[in-house]
Amino acid sequence: MAKHLYPAAFVACAVVIILATCFLLTHPGVFPAGGYVGPASWRESTPAGIRFSGDSYRYISGAEQVLAGEPLTAEQTPYRGYVWIVAACLWSGVGLRGLVVLQVAMALLALLALMAVARRAGGSGLAAVTGAIFALNPDFPVWHTFVMTESLYISAVCFTLWLALWAMPPGRSWRYVLATAVIVLFALLRPSGWIMLPAVALFWIGHAKWRWPWRLVGGAAVVLLFLTLAFGGRGFRQGISGQSPVDKLYAGEVVWQEDLWRVAMPPPDGDDRSYLGAVAYIVRHPIACVHLALRRLAVLFLRIRPGYSAAHNAVLLAVYLPLAFLGAAGAWLGQQRLEVRLALALVLAHALVVALTFNDNDGRFSLYLVPPLGLLAAVTLVRAAEVIAGRRRRSSRFAAGD
Repeated sequence: MAKHLYPAAFVACAVVIILATCFLLTHPGVFPAGGYVGPASWRESTPAGIRFSGDSYRYISGAEQVLAGEPLTAEQTPYRGYVWIVAACLWSGVGLRGLVVLQVAMALLALLALMAVARRAGGSGLAAVTGAIFALNPDFPVWHTFVMTESLYISAVCFTLWLALWAMPPGRSWRYVLATAVIVLFALLRPSGWIMLPAVALFWIGHAKWRWPWRLVGGAAVVLLFLTLAFGGRGFRQGISGQSPVDKLYAGEVVWQEDLWRVAMPPPDGDDRSYLGAVAYIVRHPIACVHLALRRLAVLFLRIRPGYSAAHNAVLLAVYLPLAFLGAAGAWLGQQRLEVRLALALVLAHALVVALTFNDNDGRFSLYLVPPLGLLAAVTLVRAAEVIAGRRRRSSRFAAGD
C-alpha cells in the first residue's frame, strides 16, 4: 500500500488540477475577469475561458515589442521573464492557448517537485497530504487560466524548494551555481521573486558546515549584496519603485487602493520620498509602522479583502485561516527537518515583502505562500493522524488484555 501511495496520490492530484482548470476554461462565467485595458482585438480573438486582468496587456504588449525588436518599457522590464515566455508562445504560433497549456504543465511539474520535497521530509503520507492541499486549493486553477505571472510564479516557488535541497549534498558545489542561476530566472517572472535568492542563500549558509563566525559573515554578505542589488540594480529598483512602497507607508495602505482597512499614520516630515527617509520615518514611529506591517500580514495570511462579499470572505477564511494555523504548528513540530526550515524561510521571505509594501486587491500575493505553507500544514495533519492512530492501537491492545 505504502509503495503505491506516492504515485497514486500524484496522479489523483494531477487529475484534480487538470479537471478544475478545464472546467474554468469552459465556464468563463464561473469566475469572470475584468479590468482589461488593452486593444479589443486581443480580447475578441481569445477564447473567453482565457482570462485577462488589468495587467495582462502589459505582458502581451511587451511580447509584441520583443518580437518587433523594440525595448521594453520601465513598467514591463521587471516582468521580462514572463514577457519573454508570452513572446515565445506568440512566435511559435501556439498563442495564448499554448501559454495556458504551458502554465498547467508547469503546475503539474511543480506538484511533483513539491511532493518530492514532502516525501523527503516525512514519507509518502506527507507527500500525499501536501499534494492534496496544493491540488484542492480553490484559487490555483483560476490563475492557470489568466494571462498573468501568478501561475508560473507559484510553480517557481515549488521548484525553488526542490532546487535548494537538491543543491546541498556535500562535494557537489556546482549544484549551488546551477540552482542559483535557475532561481535568478524565476526572479525575472516578477519583482517579488528576487526575495527567494537571499532566502535560499541564507538557508544554505545557515546549514553549511562552517564555524559560526563565518556563517555570520556569510549571512551579512548575502544581505548586503541583496540590498545593493535592490537599490543599485536598474530592473529590480524599477520593480520596487513602481509599487511606491514609501508612499504606501506614509498613507498606511494595507490593500492596494483600498481605504477601508487603511491605518492612520503620523504625517511625514516634509516631502522626502527616499528610502532613507522611509527608514528614518520608521525609527521615529515604530509602533505605527509595526501596526501597519501586522495588519498587512493578517490580510495576507487570511486572504480576505474589503471589496469581497461577506460570503466570499467567509469561504476564504474557511480555507486560509486553518491553513495558517496548521502551517504555524507544522513549522514548530517539524523544526528539525531541513525541508520544513526551508519552507518556513520562503513563507517568511514572501511575507516580508508584503509587510514592507502592500497586499494586492485580488489576493494574488497570498498564493505565493501556499505551496510551502501547505507543506507545513501537512506536517501538522500527518502528525495528528499518527497520534490518533497510536492512541487507537494502544486502546485496542488494552481492550484485548495485552
